[in-house]
Formats: sequence, C-alpha cells, structure tokens
Amino acid sequence: MTPRANPDEIPHLAWAVSEQWAYGGGLYHIKCDYRLMIDNLMDLTHETYVHATSIGQEEIEEAPPKTTVEGDMVITARHMENIKAPPFWASALRANGLDDQLACDRWQICRFTPPSHVMIEVGVAHAGHGGYDAPADKKAGSIVVDFITPETDESIWYFWGMARNFKPQDAELTAAIREGQGGIFAEDQEVLEAQQRNLSAYPDKKILRLNIDAGGVQSRKVLDRLIDAERARAAGADMENAA
Repeated sequence: MTPRANPDEIPHLAWAVSEQWAYGGGLYHIKCDYRLMIDNLMDLTHETYVHATSIGQEEIEEAPPKTTVEGDMVITARHMENIKAPPFWASALRANGLDDQLACDRWQICRFTPPSHVMIEVGVAHAGHGGYDAPADKKAGSIVVDFITPETDESIWYFWGMARNFKPQDAELTAAIREGQGGIFAEDQEVLEAQQRNLSAYPDKKILRLNIDAGGVQSRKVLDRLIDAERARAAGADMENAA
C-alpha cells in the first residue's frame, strides 16, 4: 500500500533550524472540530474581544483583512498604521530595546496550508519605517506556529508556539513570551469549546459567515475540494479492486 503522507509536501520551517531564531511553545487538547480552530486562526478580529488585555485593540476591527488564495494556500493579511502597541507588543518592543510609547504600524499575515497548518506573521514597528518591511532595529516581530491534529470529529491536539528573530539567545524572554502566549491560547480554548458545544447541541444550525470570515471560508473550500478528490480516488481504487 502506498502511504498517503508525502514527505516532499511537508513545509520547510526555516526558523526551526536557524540559530537566529528562538522558539517556545506547548500542546493543548481542545474539544472542538479542527475546522473551528482554523476559522479562529484565519480571522483575528476576535482578538479585540477575547484577548482585550494582551493583543486585542479596537483598531483591528477598523482595518479590514484582505484574503487571497494561491493554489491550496489561503492568505489573510491585515495591516494597521499609526496605532498604540497593545500590552503584549509593547512588552516585545521593550524586550527588543525599543520605545513602547511611540506610535506603531502593526501587521497580521495568516497563511493556511492544508490539511491543518497555520503560520501567522505578526509584529509591530515604529510608525513611518515601513511596517512589515521596517529594518530590524525598528520592530519586533515573530511567527505564531499552529499545528492542528484532529483526534475525533469534536476534538483536536493543538501544537502551538511562537518563533522570533530578535534576542534569540535570551532564554528568559523565550519563557516569558511562551507564558504570555499560552494564556492567550487558553482564552481561545474556552471560546472554541463553547462553540463546539453549541454546534453539537444544534447540528442543523448553520454557522453565520461575515466578510471578515473570508480566510476561514476559503480554507474550508480548499479542504472540501481536497477531501472530495481523496474520496473519489478511494472510490476508484475500490472499483478497480472489485473488478
């Protein structure tokens, strides 16, 4: 039997093999459909409400995201200009030796790769220096790492973490960021499990989709297409074997 997994299709994680990057993360068991987690990660508007004390701010709602599809990859990007850094990012600026009181430009670029892999480039830079493209001495940025392994129709194993390329040798900073990020994801877990309980209790109800949900909607379309193709191949193989 030919294995379904193709090692050649595993994304290369450059930050994982570079001394210029540091990484800290963990693992959560979450009682929800894996697609709910993808929805959550591909639309960060919820940060304004769910993560109000850490990474949320009103400006997120005021900057509409732009979603594009490149083959099987879905990309949702949001850029905010001339804003105040929220608490988590103010702390990151200070850790990188930067003034946390200056106005900043902020970015969130979410990349979904099937079946359930999401990488999110996030960060802030002192305003007027190019935002995402600002020089390293004017910004603090990182990659939010999200690997989602379905367990059942209503549960997942969620491997999470954050990779950063400033002060990579600072172990205390890595631990502090990991603790802060862990708290943020714990807030997501509470919301996701509540969503799943509602969906399980009312299976005939359809999920309301808004314009800001385009990242999750397009990701589900990619998944549906790939699942349909896999099922068609399996059905064809069964027919050949039967013949």
